[in-house]
Amino acid sequence: MFRMLLCQLVHLRPKNISRRFSEGIESIMVSMTYWVVRHAEREDNINSSWQSSSTLKSDNSPLSKRGQGQADELAVRFSNIHLDHIFVSPFDRTLETATRLLRGHNNATIKVEPGLCEGLYMCEDPPGYEDLNILKGKYPLVDTCYKSVMPWKLPSEGDGDKACTPRVQMTLEGIEKRFPGTEVLLVSHGAPIGAIHEVLGGSWKYVGQATVSKFVKKPKGGYIKELSGDASHLSDKTNLRPW
Repeated sequence: MFRMLLCQLVHLRPKNISRRFSEGIESIMVSMTYWVVRHAEREDNINSSWQSSSTLKSDNSPLSKRGQGQADELAVRFSNIHLDHIFVSPFDRTLETATRLLRGHNNATIKVEPGLCEGLYMCEDPPGYEDLNILKGKYPLVDTCYKSVMPWKLPSEGDGDKACTPRVQMTLEGIEKRFPGTEVLLVSHGAPIGAIHEVLGGSWKYVGQATVSKFVKKPKGGYIKELSGDASHLSDKTNLRPW
């Protein structure tokens, strides 16, 4: 991109060079991309008695066998995609999805971000995700030095899927303020991803499990929605539960 910019500058009059160069540099510097992935299929989607063999809370189902396979297919899709930062909801299903997805990314770390948590009205009180140090033991990619945008104990929010939207907006604003101009992966849940679509794309949308959405910042502000709920990487696209 720099090479193209310099070639364009050769044909400009001197008085226009400074303005065009600064505009070009600005468009490069403010570029930001959000890749957004919903966690893969949960065990409680297909097994109502899963807790009989688990110590996890009722709102913290791990991935099913199919979900693990979906996450492995996500890994293939993202194998050649550069990612600067990975932010993941603290629930096991999102952390396992992210860990499997990142298998081909050397030196990748996971920033656990409570702001990407499921809508609180669907969670236990408090939400059933585990302590950060416990998560580090289960998921070695977790970066325990990361200071999350939202507190580990989230403030209360109302009922309904859209009640998480203010929290999600604060999270996105905090991430962009700290890490401007980067390629970011967010791994979250149905309601928060609906909110991400509203905040970045202008309208709420439910997407299926293990699907990919992508938002790219425009030079003069706002975002372009390049992908939304894309499942092209999945070998089995049936029953992805887009709600």
